[in-house]
Parts: sequence; structure tokens; C-alpha cells
Amino acid sequence: MRNPINKRILRDLAKEWKRYVVLFLLMSFMIGTASGMYVANGSMLKAFDDSYDKYNLEDGHLEFKEEPTEELLAAMPGNINLYEQFYKEVSEVSDGNDSAAVRVFKIREDLNIACVIEGRLPEGTGEIAIDRMHADNNGISIGDTITVNGTGLQVVGFIALPDYSTLFKKNSDIMFNAIDFDVALVTDDAWEELPGNVKYQYAFRYDTAPASVYEEKEWGDDLMEKIAVIAATGGYTDDKDVAEELADNVDEWTSTLENMDENTSFEDISEAIDNLESLEPYEDNTNELIDFLPGYANQAIHFAPEDFGSDVAIMGVLVYVFIAVLAFVFAITTSNTIVKEAAVIGTLRATGYTRGELTVYYMMMPVIITLLSAVTGNVLGYTIFKDAVVSMYYNSYSLPTYETVWNAEAFIKTTLIPLVLMFIINLFIIVKKMRLSPLKFLRRDLSSSKRKKAVRLPRIKFFSRFRLRILLQNLGSYFVLFFGIAFVMLLLSFSIGLPETLDHYKHVMTEELISEYQYILMDYEDEDGNVITTDNGDAEKFSMNTLETIDGVHVGEGITIYGIEDDSKYVKADLPEDGVLVSSAYALKFMLHEGDTITLKEKYSDKTYSFVVRGIYKYMGGLSVFMRNDDFNECFDLDDDSFTGFLSSGKIDDIDEDLIYTIVTREDIMALSIQIDHSMGDYMDYVSFACLIIGILVIYLLTKIIIEKNAASISMVKVLGYENREINSLYVNLTTAIVVICAIATSLLSVLGLTAIFSVIMYTMSGWFEVYVSFISILKMIGILLISYFIVSFFDIMRIKKIPLTDALKNVE
Repeated sequence: MRNPINKRILRDLAKEWKRYVVLFLLMSFMIGTASGMYVANGSMLKAFDDSYDKYNLEDGHLEFKEEPTEELLAAMPGNINLYEQFYKEVSEVSDGNDSAAVRVFKIREDLNIACVIEGRLPEGTGEIAIDRMHADNNGISIGDTITVNGTGLQVVGFIALPDYSTLFKKNSDIMFNAIDFDVALVTDDAWEELPGNVKYQYAFRYDTAPASVYEEKEWGDDLMEKIAVIAATGGYTDDKDVAEELADNVDEWTSTLENMDENTSFEDISEAIDNLESLEPYEDNTNELIDFLPGYANQAIHFAPEDFGSDVAIMGVLVYVFIAVLAFVFAITTSNTIVKEAAVIGTLRATGYTRGELTVYYMMMPVIITLLSAVTGNVLGYTIFKDAVVSMYYNSYSLPTYETVWNAEAFIKTTLIPLVLMFIINLFIIVKKMRLSPLKFLRRDLSSSKRKKAVRLPRIKFFSRFRLRILLQNLGSYFVLFFGIAFVMLLLSFSIGLPETLDHYKHVMTEELISEYQYILMDYEDEDGNVITTDNGDAEKFSMNTLETIDGVHVGEGITIYGIEDDSKYVKADLPEDGVLVSSAYALKFMLHEGDTITLKEKYSDKTYSFVVRGIYKYMGGLSVFMRNDDFNECFDLDDDSFTGFLSSGKIDDIDEDLIYTIVTREDIMALSIQIDHSMGDYMDYVSFACLIIGILVIYLLTKIIIEKNAASISMVKVLGYENREINSLYVNLTTAIVVICAIATSLLSVLGLTAIFSVIMYTMSGWFEVYVSFISILKMIGILLISYFIVSFFDIMRIKKIPLTDALKNVE
């Protein structure tokens, strides 16, 4: 037989439709957002996984200083296949950007094959295909002509290269830069005709794929060491110990010939000559490995999918926190309903209804609303929200095409888990209430503990005592209100704090920039052995090297070592003679202090260097170590007059372009903030608006519950002759004070939370910069929250005004 009590469900829904609509909208929005994130991530990750075979993605790549000989290539380890991937990194000028750099490759046919997003690949010498993301950022359309190192080329296609899904110019960069950096493909003939220095890069794949990332790392480390040894010995050996022994022998044989006298035997001289002559064929093949990057460590390949994963993790946590808040809202609502209908429940229990039947009835509404929200949220997640997330990713990364796939994880985490969470929390509250006897329900005595005396309040004004009593009676509701406001504030701190952090970073970098230009030379001497000089009066010699951390919060972090001239006009610091200075960014990330000893290693060998920290140099532009140039040359066993390049406040025009390895400009250093601002800046305004709406809905729900819980008391106050203005001062003003206090407290807590979250993220990335949220921004966050509340308070005042005097005469014992 159909249970008659179920007929009340639709009646209750019609009576409290505003509350349930707000709950439905909030849950649908959060579940839809999370579902869209999961579905978009799952679809994009599948496209990434498929790209390994679909586009023949590399297992890694390496770069030699000079073009390797055929003999050297033939001596490479037999477990890999090398594929020529030479490129020229030159200037690119378009209508939208006159200071970009483009890495130009020949069209690839074997490895790292391009995904053509729009248009086609080049077919003639006057054509070029460029990265789709870079083209979008700079307003370049198919058919436009761009100038590549002085040569005009027509854009005929937009591409996504699988080894450049994120446009990192260097793997050690903090952030990619799809605005000022581009990758492109041209025909073989066009590439040969294009002026520019050639970078001798080779991509490789293993004959047999590694079984795990751990095995891939082991293979990568072993392969790097072998190739470095092969290059250094011209293919003589791939064994490091043999190479070191050979180096010692060469030094001994050379010393024998250079220092021979009457005491030197003919046999020793003959042996030295024969041994050195036997090495001459290998000497012609010697080279230097200047870059080795295994696939697992390549940010250009893995940054995007790892970012997808972190986004999903953060979104999952936010959804569960928010659903938990809403579950408690539901529980409080249901608890208040049970209190209001205590006499009815007592009568039903007395007439034969069981605790189980009533529990099922009061559980129905939360479960129904959650189910409807989950279904609606999933529909939105697979359509509108998924497209929005994909659009956001395509606005940041150079992604291949994808297909939407069913995501079981999304269904479990955005539908089943919220449903279970909502079910458990409400069931706990309702079952606890239903343990009471029918007699207690009839008497409206719903306390499960012994009756306690009312808290004695201090002798203060009547209205103040009344407000304090209301506060004590509604502590649970105000506690949930605090967490609801905290959730909104955390979102606001992100939407307001991140753009300000980037602006602050730009400002700091402008003030702390070492120099406008850093010219890195191929060598400090030209082909004739003459030291390279410049007539630019602003130029100052400096040295630079990159080492890696071996411990701390991020093992393998690249640390730039600077050798600076005494009395430098660019690094204004007293450089110690018995130690080094570390940049403030390095000190903050690795928690370094004066007197600490840091140990760093070379990237392609096990050789380590230890430095004593003698001070902190104020520089947030990178993780750096500063020392005297003489100490730099001694530390790295270089010639006394050796240097890496020039620091300059202006361009240097009197050095041959072929002698310059690269130029680091202000734009390169500012790439982090520019790219993040471009990728996410537009979305922050939407997030702030969403926070305003969420704040309105959350506060509306919770204040509505508080007023409904106190409806009988408000009605009684009206009976006693108090006006609506006075009643508002009791209830609305109290809630206003609570909201203001919560807003101030949670604004500070949210900044601390954002700082902690951002620090954890930066620990896993290269580089460092701190969250900066000004007092004005905190006031802005509080202002947005209070605007939400004041909009709601208008409805609260109207709700209090509508409470009839007759409520005070109902349900009185």
C-alpha cells in the first residue's frame, strides 16, 4: 500500500521552493564545473596518451655543440635510434608582435610529427606553418605574412607539435611563453635558405620502451652519461672510468713530450707519440653534449597534462568541501523542520509510524535534490562546462585535436561521492533526532540530554542581551555560515590575489632586473683566438653556468651561477672572497640562511660543488648564486680571463651574430607573468562574479534558516509590540555583525590558505615567487562578500516583515 506520508513531499517542495531551488542551483553549478573539469581532463589526457604512437612522440632529445660526424653518430649507444631535428632560433615579426622568437624546424616525417589544426603544411619555400597557440595570441591568421629573420613567409597552417604542447623556450624556465616564443615548420629548401645559427639537436626513441617511469629515469641517466663520454672522446669509449683514465694518460703523454730532456728515454717518447697518434682519428670526431633532456623531464611535453591533474585535484577538494557545507545546510534545515513539526511527528509515531518510515521520509528531499543536481550537473559538465574548460586549456597550451570520452571517474567523484556524502550527513542528523520517544515529540522536548539551565548573561542593555541569547541559540547555524563564507573567500583570494601577485611580480622584476640585455657568447674568443670585446660603454663582462640542486624541496632544480666583475654597476653588492651570495628567491624557496653550505651538481655528471652562503642578494627574478668572476673561473677550472658574455643596458651591435649563442632580454625574464596574465587574466573577472553569486546564494540559505528557526520568537516579539525596525535591529543587525566579523577573519585566513597552496605548487615547479595580496585587495574581497550579504539582507528584512503574529500562538505547550 502506498505510504500516505509521501504525499507531503510535493507540498513541502512547493512550500519551500526558494530554498530548494537555491540548493539545486549551487550543487548543479559545483557538480557541473567539476564534471566538466574531469571530462575535459580525461579527454585531453587520452589525446596525450594516444599522441605517443599517433605522432611518434620522442623519448627524449639531445643537442651537440657542433654538427656531429657520421663516425660519432655511429658510435652512439645501440639501444636508441637518433633522428635529426636541427633548428634555427631566429626573430619573428608580425603585426601583433615585433619581438618574438621562433624555433624553425624542417617538416618532420619520422618523429614528433605535427598535428595540423587548421590549413596545411608548407609546400613551397615561401611558406611556413606556425604554432596555433602563438598565432592566436598574436592575432596571426592563415594567409598572413610574417617576417622570419628578415625573410617574409606566408602562414599556410596552424600546427601543434607533440614535443611542444607547452611552449617552453628552455626547460628550466619557470613558465612557458606562447606570446613571444613560437615553433614552426618549413620545407627543407626553405630551411637551408633561412639565415641563422644551426642548433644540432637529435630526438631519440628507445628500441624497447621502458616498463616504468623509474626505469625510464635509470635509462635516461645512463644514456646521458654514455653520450657525454662518447662525444667527449670522439667515439673512443662510452665508459666514464675508461674516459677518465684516458684523460689522465693523455695528460701524462703530453707532459712527457712537452717536458722531455736528456733524462727522458726514447721508449717513453716513442710510446707517447704512438699513443697520441692512435687517438687522432677520434680527435676529429670529438664534440660536446650541451643539452640532454629525457622525455619524462621535458616540461614542454608534460607540463600541460600535469597541470590538468593538479586542476582536477584542486577542483575535487573544492567540490567535496562545498558539498559538505551544503549537506550541513540540508541537515540544519531538516533538523529545524523536525523541530517545527515535532507535534506532528509525535502524533504519527503514536499512530504507528516507525522511526524508519519517518527517517526515509525526511531523507527523501535531500536525496532527490542531490540526484537532480547530479544529473543536471553531469549534463552541463559534458556540454557547457566541458567546452569552457577545454577553451581555457586551448587558450594556454598548444594541444592536438581531441574527442570527448566517457569518464567513469567523473561519474564516481561528481555524482556518487556527493550523493553518499549528503546521505551520510543527513542520515546521522535525522536518526539522532528520531531516537526520541513519541511523548518527547508531543511535548516538543527534543533535547537528547538533560535539560540545562540557560546561560546567565551579563547585566547589559536588554537588546544587547536579546542579541546575545539569539547568538547562543543559533551557534550551529552561524558556525556553518562561517565555513560558507570561508569557502567564498578562498575563491575570491584566488581571483583577486593572483592577478595582483603577477602585477607585483612585474613591478619587482622591473626594479630588480640585473640588466636589460644579457648577451651569451659561443666562446669568449673568436676563431682566431682573439678575446671578444665591444665598444659599448654600458657592457660589462660576466660569467654564467647552471648547476642542479641535489637536496631540498625540489631536487634537480636549475640554479644559475653568476660570475660578476668587481664593483659591478649591475649587481650592486659586496661579493665575498670566501663564499657566495644567493638570490632572495633561492633563499626563500630552499630556506637558506647566512652561514649555510649549499651543494650543487653538474647536470650531465656527478661532479658537485659546495658553496658557503655569506649573504642574501635581493633578487626575485630567479634562483641564483652570485660570486666574483675570478672565483667563478677558479671554481669551474676556466682560464683566468674567461667570461660567458656581457651585461648591458642597451643593445650591442658590434659583435658578430655568429659569435652570440643567445640574448636574454627583459621580455624573456618577464615571460612568466605575461603568460599567466594572458592565460588566466580574463577568467579572474568571471571567477570574481561567480564568487559574488555563490556568496549571495550561500548567505541567503543560511540566514533564511536562522530566521525560520526563530520565527516563533520573532512573532512573539511582534505580539509584545515591537516594531519591524526594532526586530530587524535584533536579528538582521546581529547577523550583519557576524557576517562582517566572518568576512574579516576569513579574508585573512584565505590569504594564508592561498599562500600555502601556492607555495606547495611552486615547490614542484622551477623558480619561485610569492603570493602578494595588498590591503586594498583584502578590502575588495570583504566588499564583494558584504555586497552579497546586503543584497540578501533586503530579503531577510522582507521575510521578517511577513512573519504573522499568529505564529506565536501556535504549537504552544
